[in-house]
Amino acid sequence: MLSYNRNPYGAPYRNPYGAISIPDAYEDFTKYVETDPAGVLSVSKRKIIATGFDRDVDGYLTDDKGAGAITDFVHEVDVNVTSLTDENSSALFFWAVANASDDLKDIGDLGGDFLELAALRTNATNYKLRLRSCDGGTLSIPDESVAISVGTKVFIGTSRSGTAMTVEIYSTAALREIGGAGDIDTLIGTVVGTAFRYVYAIASYNAGSAAKDISGTIENLRIVQ
Repeated sequence: MLSYNRNPYGAPYRNPYGAISIPDAYEDFTKYVETDPAGVLSVSKRKIIATGFDRDVDGYLTDDKGAGAITDFVHEVDVNVTSLTDENSSALFFWAVANASDDLKDIGDLGGDFLELAALRTNATNYKLRLRSCDGGTLSIPDESVAISVGTKVFIGTSRSGTAMTVEIYSTAALREIGGAGDIDTLIGTVVGTAFRYVYAIASYNAGSAAKDISGTIENLRIVQ
């Protein structure tokens, strides 16, 4: 099983010129390209607040890392579902990679590839995390997590090597920094091995499903490799 590796930026390093420096490994969301026609996203440097995010609008933040730049990777992100409607299709798509900056359903409908992590409603008081892969427009769900209480922030460490992907779900940032299996759950599965270009700090899957409101926060995205 592929294991999640601890972030190497957790401690200072010495650069070739002798000075000690600590790199800012967090993504700056204000530099991402934002699509938010419904006006439900509040974006600051390291945090996105989604309020009443629906399944009937496009809404996403992307950053172009360059063609073929995202191969094997280790990414980290923190997510918290703060409220949701009593609707089975409520979902917060809090991380993705793809080769287009677009709504994920549009990418899939055009025969594209992507990887996505989403927080989905399980009942009125709980959500779960889902790993989903799209290969040439064909969707698969390699794994889903146990139920997590609404209002509980979780700390994600996700990695892909070839077509093997692991998502570790931790209850604290300190446990993620240590590494190893997530104390809440571990998702594993075989996914599309495409080299990707765009990272999504939040994504949409616009299936025309109204009244599926979900609210939450996404923060502290780090691209470790």
